[in-house]
Amino acid sequence: MLTANKWIWTSLLALVAFTSNAQVVDTVKSAPFQRYWTKTRVIPKFGAGYQGNGFVEAGLALHKIYVHPLTLASAGPYLTCDVVFTDEDVIVGPKAGYEVTAGLFGFAADVAYYSDFEKESFLITPKLGITLLGFADLFYGRSFTLSNDSFSAISVSRFSLVINLNPDYFDLRDARRKRR
Repeated sequence: MLTANKWIWTSLLALVAFTSNAQVVDTVKSAPFQRYWTKTRVIPKFGAGYQGNGFVEAGLALHKIYVHPLTLASAGPYLTCDVVFTDEDVIVGPKAGYEVTAGLFGFAADVAYYSDFEKESFLITPKLGITLLGFADLFYGRSFTLSNDSFSAISVSRFSLVINLNPDYFDLRDARRKRR
C-alpha cells in the first residue's frame, strides 16, 4: 500500500512523464482570449412548439457566431416555414425574421403569413427566451395580427424550441473568421 509520500512522488513522476510527451502549443498563434465573428453561413434551422396547437418549423438562416472569452453570441436573419396541425386541416406559415443571442439570453422577431388555402393572416411575433449559446433556443413569443382574419388554431402566445445547426459550434477554434 502506498503511503502519502510515495503517492505524492508517484503522482509527480506520472505528471512529468505525461507532460514530457505532450505537444507544445504555440500560445502566440492560438490567442486564447481573442474576440472575433465567424464568417456568415447558410445553415438549417429546425424547431417545434405550441401555440394553441402543435407546430413544426424548418428553414434556413444566415448565421454567424461571435466568440468572446466569456461567452458566445450569434445573430442572423432567417426564412422558415411553420406547419400548424389542427383537427380539421393544416395551416402553413412562411415567415421571415431576425434572431440575436448573447450567452444565455436571446431575442427574435418575425413576420409570418399563415394560410389554410381558404383564408389568410399576417402576424408579427417578437420573442424572448433562454438559449444555449445560440445553438438551441427556448422562446416565448407574443403574436400581433396585422390583418383582419385570424385563425382560432393559432394563439397569441407561443412557445418554441429552435435549433440552429451551425457546424462552427463544434470547432470554433478552426472556424472561418470574418475579416475586419
